[in-house]
Amino acid sequence: MKNLIEIRWHGRGGQGAITAAQILAKAAFTYSDKYVTISPTFGAERRGAPISASTRIADGKIYLRSSVTEPDIVIILDETLLKDVNVTAGLKKEGLIILNSSKTPEELHFNGYKVVTADATRVAQDLDLYAAGLLVVNTPILGAVIRATKLVSLEQIMTVIQERFPKDGGKNAESARRTHEITHFGENNG
Repeated sequence: MKNLIEIRWHGRGGQGAITAAQILAKAAFTYSDKYVTISPTFGAERRGAPISASTRIADGKIYLRSSVTEPDIVIILDETLLKDVNVTAGLKKEGLIILNSSKTPEELHFNGYKVVTADATRVAQDLDLYAAGLLVVNTPILGAVIRATKLVSLEQIMTVIQERFPKDGGKNAESARRTHEITHFGENNG
């Protein structure tokens, strides 16, 4: 597979990690003519339980359908998962970690990896972004993902978000834009 990028998403049930993976894949497919696959991984399927999802993006056909075990990029929607899940398992040397956190990358001490943080939780709170009683952090974190990876443009991801959520897509797209602006890069990946 030509120029294959493997991404593993970590979140908790109900946070929308799978939806975020789908939105990113759709944007890459629609606007960058990339080939994509998405696969969820469930343990106990309940709200709040750790879950993961996989996204593969490539310039050619992708035949793999399994979960990503050796990601280039790990995206973490909930900082509390750092205590419960080995989020760096299999992450390639000098891989990229994108974390929803109010901390700076340097405060997290992920040695050997590029680290990007953005406080998607604060953005969601500021916009009163809730679904089914839960704070929505999946669309805000997409702003940080786009800023760190440049897989598609901010405008493109915002368009896909608005298509996905016709009722309140504007607020969700705005959350991605705001998070894009407040994304912090670690010293080694400016």
